[in-house]
Amino acid sequence: MTNSIRDIDSVAYHNVEDLFAVIGASDENIEKLQTAPYSYWRETLRQLFKKPLTFVCLFFLFLIVFFTIFGPIIRYYNIVGNETTEIVQFEPYLPPNSINWFGTGGNKMAFFDGLDLWSCVWVGSRLSLLLGTVVAIIDTILGIVIGALWGYFRRLDPIMIEIRNFVYNVPSLLLYFLLMQFLQPTFWTIVFLLCMFDWLGLAGFMRNQIIIIRNREYNIASRSLGSSAGTMITHNLLPYLISVIVTVVSTAIPAAISSEVGLAFFGLSFTPANGDVTLGQLLTAATQDEWMSYPYLLIVPLIVLVPLTVSFFYIGLVLADATDPKNHR
Repeated sequence: MTNSIRDIDSVAYHNVEDLFAVIGASDENIEKLQTAPYSYWRETLRQLFKKPLTFVCLFFLFLIVFFTIFGPIIRYYNIVGNETTEIVQFEPYLPPNSINWFGTGGNKMAFFDGLDLWSCVWVGSRLSLLLGTVVAIIDTILGIVIGALWGYFRRLDPIMIEIRNFVYNVPSLLLYFLLMQFLQPTFWTIVFLLCMFDWLGLAGFMRNQIIIIRNREYNIASRSLGSSAGTMITHNLLPYLISVIVTVVSTAIPAAISSEVGLAFFGLSFTPANGDVTLGQLLTAATQDEWMSYPYLLIVPLIVLVPLTVSFFYIGLVLADATDPKNHR
């Protein structure tokens, strides 16, 4: 009986050895990760460039920025007169040709009468893009800071809601007309006009989002552990809204450029005679001329304005999805 038990044990042990083989262990292999560590911004870029249309929009933006810098240098005709140089004027209503690549302005376009539209468009694009970027940065900073404080400190509600009600019930164009009676149309004056109340929309949105997430479990636990209001806002609340913030920044630039076009239409923008040319002034001057007979007067500024606006808006939408952690692996 004992011998049979020993035989069974030897067979069982032999079978185990046949089934399994000891290969040893390595400390280096134990510590090695099977996959690359997660990186939020690397995954965001991967999501962003996964769509081919993103490359098209970035190419258009690069092209426009390139020509705003080097366009007037490539074929430049002075559009601002001073003591040393004179304004170069051509015959009006010249269509695009080998000399004037975008044609020349019409005789009803006031300052742009007979001027080379190639130089006017790229000089105007430079100022419009600079203006849109500055306004977008200021609006975004004000909207985020004021909106975060507004949402976290509920005692600010009565004050901010009354300000918002006043602004939304008074036509902004009327305020612009009143203010421009006392202000000179300089760069910072236009920035002030466009930033005066535009940040309220973002601030109100930030306030609503923070109210939604401020009482979630992890925020209550953080407050219970003694976290300050500043720490709560910067570490717990704003990072959760990063996708919203990035989207607003990218869409605020074309929105500011479009707002300047509206101001130019009502004569509240820059003075072209001082060299402050924008795309809005070119479009306004074209609509006051015979653009039906000479459509290039209107098409030329739109060739720059439309791709610029559409590219920014599309990249903003793609960034909204790419920066959302729920879309990451």
